Amino acid sequence: MENPIQGPPPGTHAATDPHLAAGYSHGQGDGDVDLTIDRAQYKAETPLWKRIRQHSLTQMLFISVQAFCGPALSDAISGLGGGGLATPKTSNIRFALDQGVEAIVCLFGAVLVNFIGVKWSLVIGAASFPLLGASYYCNSQFNNQWFLIATAPFTGTGFGFWNIAEGAYVMSIAPEAKRGKYLALWIVSRNAGQLVGGAINLAKNAEKNSGGGIDPSTYIPFIVLEALALPFAFGICEMKDVEMRYIVKTYLSKIIYCSFIFIIWSYFYNGPWSTYLALYFSVRARALSSLICPFFCIIGCFGLGYVTDLKGYSQRRRAQFGFWLIIVLNVAVYVWSLIMQVRFVRNDPGPIDWSDKRFSEAFLPYFFIQTTGPLAQVYTYWILSSFAESGQDNVRFSAALKAIQCVGNAIAFGVSAADSSPLTGMILNCALMVACIPGMWYITNKTPDRIPADVIAEEMALEAEQRKKMEDPDKKDALEEVHTREVATLA
Repeated sequence: MENPIQGPPPGTHAATDPHLAAGYSHGQGDGDVDLTIDRAQYKAETPLWKRIRQHSLTQMLFISVQAFCGPALSDAISGLGGGGLATPKTSNIRFALDQGVEAIVCLFGAVLVNFIGVKWSLVIGAASFPLLGASYYCNSQFNNQWFLIATAPFTGTGFGFWNIAEGAYVMSIAPEAKRGKYLALWIVSRNAGQLVGGAINLAKNAEKNSGGGIDPSTYIPFIVLEALALPFAFGICEMKDVEMRYIVKTYLSKIIYCSFIFIIWSYFYNGPWSTYLALYFSVRARALSSLICPFFCIIGCFGLGYVTDLKGYSQRRRAQFGFWLIIVLNVAVYVWSLIMQVRFVRNDPGPIDWSDKRFSEAFLPYFFIQTTGPLAQVYTYWILSSFAESGQDNVRFSAALKAIQCVGNAIAFGVSAADSSPLTGMILNCALMVACIPGMWYITNKTPDRIPADVIAEEMALEAEQRKKMEDPDKKDALEEVHTREVATLA
């Protein structure tokens, strides 16, 4: 019989599910519970198709496909500027309503997901994905604005459930030894969706060098791809024991309190700069933007990852480097953007096409904000996880972050809907950046030199090793002999 495989790290889904635990090769269980399983017995009792489905890598692929079909394509539509519509106002109203509802769902998301289960939360979310593309198609093809607005609460609810469940599942299903690779797969799927969406946009609208809305048929591939998420949601294995208590305590914690404005700021740019793109650029220029911006966003995020993973520096020092890098880069982009926007307020340039001489000067501020803006979002996840004492802390931090993010987006798109000029939103964005610096600088200076969860895990592993040695008579005698010698030496 094969040697048993030890259970996964504490607090993970696989720690409570022996089937998924089969995908793990090391780690410790919670407390003194023996979470080892007999792999041979598992293989004998479980059909091959079921073992493949239950494997942690398969489950990560399932969640990654949904991320590709849902949030990534939603970002691609948003990246068209005003959702690709002729005027951005209706789209801004819709996104404001959508994000407001999503914020409410995320606020209580951990409790709700715990009640209905992670799998069914993902199913609810995936079922709402096609409504987004369908609502924009109906508006563009039939000028049906009521449907665009009416679907916002449904997509906001669906995406709220899905995002909270996704965060819980991704952090729980990845084996510790392969966590980096699994999370990289998830991140790539989100950005790949935006790249595919951008390619669709450009292919459908490459000839349209004037203003107005995109070709209505552009939304059809989006609807088809969004619908593909649902079957993969049904393939998710239920997470039975994800504890999501202490939600209120998390929201009132000093970490969330001090980073609140920073989180709002890190997502606020979406509203004013999306309106900027919709107002001043041709359809095909906006389509080109939706293709190239995600690619350089990936490069920027990996660059920040390099900074935050620098060897030879403590975690606190790396947190400080990352924070000021983000602030300095965004300040440079804001100055450029404000200069261009003031010019456009004085003299409306009309739809700028990529063939125009002023295209580079006008487009680069939007391009750079789509590269530097997400850096703050990635940094927020990194800095909050630096304080985590367990996997459950990451789940609660993720839920709080998503709720605050939606509040920021709702305000940003609401301001953009009320004021046709992006200038007001840009000025508010600058003000938020200045306001967030004191609280976030306090957090960076309090960042522990090592992740508490890692320290706790090492201490637990050391204690377990000591217990095993004490249970072995030969090792116990050896330890007692060493102790006696140490006492004699000291005497």
